[in-house]
Amino acid sequence: MRKFFIFILLLSLATVACSQLQTSNTAVEDNEVAQETVEEAPRIEVTATPTLPPTFTPDPSGIGGHISPVSTRTLHIVQAGETMSEIAAQYGVDTKFLADSNRIYNYNLIKVGQVLYIPPCE
Repeated sequence: MRKFFIFILLLSLATVACSQLQTSNTAVEDNEVAQETVEEAPRIEVTATPTLPPTFTPDPSGIGGHISPVSTRTLHIVQAGETMSEIAAQYGVDTKFLADSNRIYNYNLIKVGQVLYIPPCE
């Protein structure tokens, strides 16, 4: 009787195993068919639309395209025989103001070839 139950058990296991094998083969075939029928969808390129308006660029204001006025500095190169008072009189500037603008503390210590900044007349 025991042999009979073992035989039935083995027969049941074999039947179940065979049915699983057929199911898995069918699933593989179904999957292959499904892969063959899938077509690739066309790709659409999407460009982002700008969300902010363009930035405002103001027109340049000032003289000649410069933001700040262009400096009109006047320079004088000291020649032999010139004095501080002569140079100041030539440009219509006070001698002390000319010396202070150039950081000269002794009017007699200017040299030939020295560049002096002539401040604007006020």
